Amino acid sequence: MPAHIASLLDPAHWAGALLSLPFVSLVVAAIIAVGIAVSPRWAARRRSRVRLTPSAATAVSVRYAPEHVALGIAAIAVIVIFVAENLISGYVLGMFGVSLNGVVSWWRYATPVFTASVGVAVLLAMIATRGSTPPERPVVAARRTWLTFSSRVAWVGTALALLTLTTTTLLAGLASSNLNGGPYVYLEIDVPNETIDPIRPWFYGWAYGIPVLICTAALVAVVVAALHANAARSFLRPETVVAEQRERRDIARGITRLAASAALLALAGALRFIAEAGSIAGLTVDGDGRSDTYDAFWRYGELAAIGGWVAPALEITAFVLLFLVTAHLAHGAESAAPALGTTEAKAAR
Repeated sequence: MPAHIASLLDPAHWAGALLSLPFVSLVVAAIIAVGIAVSPRWAARRRSRVRLTPSAATAVSVRYAPEHVALGIAAIAVIVIFVAENLISGYVLGMFGVSLNGVVSWWRYATPVFTASVGVAVLLAMIATRGSTPPERPVVAARRTWLTFSSRVAWVGTALALLTLTTTTLLAGLASSNLNGGPYVYLEIDVPNETIDPIRPWFYGWAYGIPVLICTAALVAVVVAALHANAARSFLRPETVVAEQRERRDIARGITRLAASAALLALAGALRFIAEAGSIAGLTVDGDGRSDTYDAFWRYGELAAIGGWVAPALEITAFVLLFLVTAHLAHGAESAAPALGTTEAKAAR
């Protein structure tokens, strides 16, 4: 059986082809997110609420419900813009005969990080203005920092995602090359023991990486600022401290999930690009009625291939996190309908 036909019948071939599509990752992530949302633990957490008097519940709702809505909208924006860009670049432009070959489409990798940066910046503005009103009755509390309401798992995971994206981008940039002063978009793969010019496939070089690094720096800045503003603002009243602490933990969790998911989406795209360029294993030269094949390989080709297989898992994780952040829309709606305290509920009966 010819090798190309055997590869078409290989389930691993089809699995790899399907998982290389972001839309497949989106569907898988949606199924996982629904499973999490209907789990008993998730439902129990949503049902557990701090009992407040009507006036206190209203005050907490007025302050925090819009922030939850902003987080949910930001997550939806990251998903929609990412999917729209993939549809337009991968399908729509081709239908109209427009080709992106030869175009340095750096925005494909910077867009998720940029969109998340804008979303967190909007949330920061909301916290700094309407979310940081003076307390109705001052509460003496210990000094709080940007890590106060962030769980260790959340901020460590987010830091690892951002650090991995930054490191991958820097290393890829250092490995890239250019031609005649042009953009750094090539990977030079030498043909050993032959006087043949290196193979130069397009690569995730500086031309793609610098915009990603700029957007990543902006995302880190607004995330730290938003977490600090969320933690440092005063509590409204002594009786709302517990409820407000929970709200701030939820908001901090949403911020870190949004930042981590954006970094993972950009990283998945970068790893796919690197794997595609680094997987070249040979060169065929046709001429004089014959063809000669030469072996060629990139010394980091095996690592690049592993990154290509890891990319779908990173993408699915990113979409799951984004779907979980969209749950803040429901949280905001629930917060907008304050619950009656126990005494008031009994009186109402």
